[in-house]
Amino acid sequence: MSPAPGWQQVPFDEVVTAWLSSGGVLQVDKRGRTFPVPGTPRERYRALVDHAHLFLRFIPPCDWFRVGFTREDLVLALRLIDEESWEHALAGGERALGTRADLTRVPAHHTERVRDLAGQPDLMGVLDGRVVLFGHEAEGPLTILDGNHRLLALAHRLVVGRERLAPFHAFVGLSHGPCRWHGDPVEWVERPGLAPGERRFILKVW
Repeated sequence: MSPAPGWQQVPFDEVVTAWLSSGGVLQVDKRGRTFPVPGTPRERYRALVDHAHLFLRFIPPCDWFRVGFTREDLVLALRLIDEESWEHALAGGERALGTRADLTRVPAHHTERVRDLAGQPDLMGVLDGRVVLFGHEAEGPLTILDGNHRLLALAHRLVVGRERLAPFHAFVGLSHGPCRWHGDPVEWVERPGLAPGERRFILKVW
């Protein structure tokens, strides 16, 4: 696990700030919007924990980097999150943006949102410095943790619209630990139940 030349290591608070400003995991319409961000690192972390505890439990501790993307092939190699609603099995398990950029193998409940984003002139404004990726090595593969619709909309414009890539930045977390969203094999560990007779399990990512 090592960064590539040009990767800038950043504090986690910078990642959290970007994540919150783009709406995080809030179940609201996030297209073209910037959301208010708490003023202190402590408040920002509290907001992250309050709204994303289920999401966070699948991510191991990372070193975080701000990374510039200037090559189309590297963007099209990014992988959609390993999450059931994207129905990767129906696409032969393929998750790379480049192979699904025409949207013919994207579930309908995602397609409308992606097409809408692809048509927005300010797409790069809600994408640059506001998407989060994960991987084990800088060489990849890298999975999109936050920004799946926005990056797929960009890939659609590159592949279908034949646009040239406008350089942008993303945050990338690198870790040796297994990540559920990346598609790594993970282990569930039983813990004492909270009530008599209850069975409780946690995901082992540490």
